[in-house]
Amino acid sequence: MKKLFTLTLIFMSLVLYAQEYKDMIASGNFTVKQIQQKAEEYFEGKEKGRGSGWVQYKRWEYFALKDQDTNGYLKDPNYLYTEWNRYSKVQNTNNANKTNGFNDDWSEVGPTYWNPTIGWNPGVGRLAAFAVDASNQNHIIVGSIGGGIWKTTDGGTTWQPLSDNHGNMYSFSLTIDPNNSSTYYWGSYGGRIYRSTDGGSVWKPVGNAGGSSILKIVVHPTDSNILFASSQYDGLYKSTNAGTTWTQVVPESSFDVEFDPNDSSIVFASGFDVHRSTDSGNTFTKISGFGDGPKMIGVTPADSNRVYIVEANGNVFGAFYKSSDNGVSFSKLDHGNKNFFGYDSNGLDNLGQAPRDMGIAVSRTDANEVHIAGINSWRSTNGGSDFSITSQWTPDDAANEGVGYCHADIDDIEFVGNNLYVVTDGGIFICEDTSDVNTNYYKDLSTGLGIRQFYLMGISQTDPVVISAGAQDNGTSVFNSNGTWVDWLGADGFESIVDVKDPKILYGTIYNGILLKSLDQGQTVIQANRPMPTGWVTPLEQDSDGFLYFGGDRVFKSEDGGNSWTTISQNFGNLTNQVKIAPSDSKIIYASVGSSLYKSKKGGTDGEIWEELSGFTGIINSIAVHPTDPDKVAIAVAGDSEKVYKSTDGGTSWTGYSNNLPNFSPYTLVWDNNGRDGLYLGMNYGIYYIDDEYTEWNLFNNNLPNVKVTELEINYVDNHIYASTYGRGIWKSPKFNRTLSAQNHVLESLNVYPNPANDELKISWDRAEDVSVRLFDARGQLVYYNKQTSLVIPLEINTSQLAAGVYFLKVNSSKGYATKKVVVN
Repeated sequence: MKKLFTLTLIFMSLVLYAQEYKDMIASGNFTVKQIQQKAEEYFEGKEKGRGSGWVQYKRWEYFALKDQDTNGYLKDPNYLYTEWNRYSKVQNTNNANKTNGFNDDWSEVGPTYWNPTIGWNPGVGRLAAFAVDASNQNHIIVGSIGGGIWKTTDGGTTWQPLSDNHGNMYSFSLTIDPNNSSTYYWGSYGGRIYRSTDGGSVWKPVGNAGGSSILKIVVHPTDSNILFASSQYDGLYKSTNAGTTWTQVVPESSFDVEFDPNDSSIVFASGFDVHRSTDSGNTFTKISGFGDGPKMIGVTPADSNRVYIVEANGNVFGAFYKSSDNGVSFSKLDHGNKNFFGYDSNGLDNLGQAPRDMGIAVSRTDANEVHIAGINSWRSTNGGSDFSITSQWTPDDAANEGVGYCHADIDDIEFVGNNLYVVTDGGIFICEDTSDVNTNYYKDLSTGLGIRQFYLMGISQTDPVVISAGAQDNGTSVFNSNGTWVDWLGADGFESIVDVKDPKILYGTIYNGILLKSLDQGQTVIQANRPMPTGWVTPLEQDSDGFLYFGGDRVFKSEDGGNSWTTISQNFGNLTNQVKIAPSDSKIIYASVGSSLYKSKKGGTDGEIWEELSGFTGIINSIAVHPTDPDKVAIAVAGDSEKVYKSTDGGTSWTGYSNNLPNFSPYTLVWDNNGRDGLYLGMNYGIYYIDDEYTEWNLFNNNLPNVKVTELEINYVDNHIYASTYGRGIWKSPKFNRTLSAQNHVLESLNVYPNPANDELKISWDRAEDVSVRLFDARGQLVYYNKQTSLVIPLEINTSQLAAGVYFLKVNSSKGYATKKVVVN
């Protein structure tokens, strides 16, 4: 089977101008504002709790507002991949035969494991796809949402990222060629499919299969040229040349595709309908007798005649069907009103997230053993007539009920040999004995995956640093003073603060501004009060005196640690999305509401009416106030040709400060108190630096993955800048240091030969330090990558298969990077 992803999946009939908000998102022909209006209409008067779809919509909205273009639309998802390659080309061309001496050297802080205290539903991070080598189950690849592709060759003991340097970090499907385990396929947005023929080191785009998300890819069991790809809204596609070109063979929406395990000329496909082919997928016949909901397919080599279909009804379980004649006809089994896609262990609730979380797998040795999944997982031993629960979504409930713990929201489930694998919003799990349901039913294989989707973070001004950060699906975690990650809140975590006076005190928020507090770095938690109303992601800030500021329809202040609040602003008429206090003068406060920016000069005392500032356009994504000068303020904006504006007079006038920035979305800004007005910008690709001595932004990105950077903060005690990312956890780097940067030209001694190269290019360096080596073509496309290798013994790159032309070699070390122009004959 194959899971579905994103809000857009409950799709009954895609009409270009459909008025249902999910269809509007899918079409790409509506503005963010239009979709917001329709979604608000849809949810008006409806329950907005778990399983309602509200959470998924608000997650989409949060980033959509940050990513919209000048006309209010979202860019085509493939645009970012193309723009990153374009920007790489510019960087390579401009820096050819130069050594960058910046002292940026990013390293991963984590987390790469889960460690719960009183948090609930802990996990490493969200996965949406996986593939296991059937001939060697130690060889597994997994795909995350925002964190790229990862690989293990030791059954999950260690993991390595495969796409940190790629222009795309989103994966909805993966497969390993059954005839060549070094060949992988990866399905992403917009019909885009990538292939690697070297075990994931380099990924190259092949032909597109339609224009929507690729939810499943299968390779013919004996002919690697034959592939099928399920394109979410555009149908099922077939390739006969290893993905170079694709032909649509089923026009209706396609979610799942399976070969008959014993006869590859028979192919099953499902979307909202079920289709069957008996001529190797050249033509398909629609099978009747089902309901209208999305469907997944279960097959087994134990009995080719046995085919199962699981069907959703909206976001909950709809029906289960069984065929005993190889899918020619099906009978519907009676499960009363049971809902196997919800939270309740008896199937008695009406919650669920189908078809996003929905799947089916059949034992390869027993055709009567069927597993289905939604929020939790379920098993039948009698061909689907009855199901009993095998996992629960919180560790406490799982222990109390004697079933396994598996993170909520199962995106995919599959048998490989006798082992059952699931990928979830918290990682990848394996069941090695599906016959024995107990508290150890699932084993987590996720340790080592750095894929946490952090929204926001807070850090201490101490050494060692303390970090508290909130993530999607996996709550709020603290990197404590012992250097250990601990999960201290569940649900979606958002803004978090480490108290400025006592780093043992933490503040954390979850959806709708729910505010919680810990006095012992997350070991125990107490509920704090919160003003109302609040937004989905609520601003929470602290000044140098330890007073808290909270953004709702106005700004509130607490002088007693969140027990009580005072209103310090007028009602802005809508919800604030940013609040920033000047570090050098807490009476100067800036707050944004959409595209409006307000300023307080008196800290909101004496009934002050905050001034509305003007002179810029765009939705404000971030506000940064200079550490020593409250009149120096910068904003990052979406929906404007300028991405950054700067003011030196407290917002009276503004100057566009985008200069040479690439056309990505600007997410976060932070000033550096370095005497040079240093300013850092985090975008959905990369971190950039500028100060008074530079006329252009500099890429401050050495060894950082190509990932969304959601917040930047500086620790002046350890002199590091920290970055929270949506998909690759927390990272840190020494902050810009001009003296160190001037000294960092050690890569000038890099030796690259012969140049021009014929069949081989050699690289050597006289220092025993591991480096990463990349080779780009003239378009900016990565064609070779080697991570963490020494050049004391010359590295040899085979260029015999490369097209003749100009290439750019980039070598990264802890001291910067060097770019060399090379020619291949």
